[in-house]
Amino acid sequence: TQIFWALIAAHAASRGLFGAFMHLLPAARSDGLSADAGPISAETAIAGAVLGAVALLALGFGGAAAAFILLGLLLAAFRELCRSQIGGQTGDTIGALQQFGEIAILLVASACLS
Repeated sequence: TQIFWALIAAHAASRGLFGAFMHLLPAARSDGLSADAGPISAETAIAGAVLGAVALLALGFGGAAAAFILLGLLLAAFRELCRSQIGGQTGDTIGALQQFGEIAILLVASACLS
């Protein structure tokens, strides 16, 4: 059952990155779906991060802390890459970040639960 909850946590927590990414980085294009969603407030970004952090507790406190730090590093690196390469975020980059985040959490979970 611990593996089941880790899978659920990875899926849920990786979506907690959306708000922070959209808050920290403007839309790269004015005509995309991400631009249509509009700006994300700091409160919304924080709420998403908190909900994601709560989901990570399924990995135990140490696993949650490791995953949260790894997600923060991933967010910072991917934000800089998107800023430098395309000037902002798009729906595709948001989806890619979610996938990267979920993979990162699953790697932490495999280390914690093995």
